[in-house]
Amino acid sequence: MGTATSGFVRSAAKEKAREIIDQETRLTLTRRDFDAFSAALNRNFVPNQPLKEALATARRTVKRA
Repeated sequence: MGTATSGFVRSAAKEKAREIIDQETRLTLTRRDFDAFSAALNRNFVPNQPLKEALATARRTVKRA
């Protein structure tokens, strides 16, 4: 009986975890926000100065195998 109960509890916990993860990983946007997000993704990427500096530091300090 204990095995069946623990299996049921484990199964219920997994199902609930999947539901919560599904809810927490979705993002709902208004049409205006979606358009702004989409436009940002479609623009050419231009790194800002802090990113350029971080990349330069990484190139100097990270050793590749």
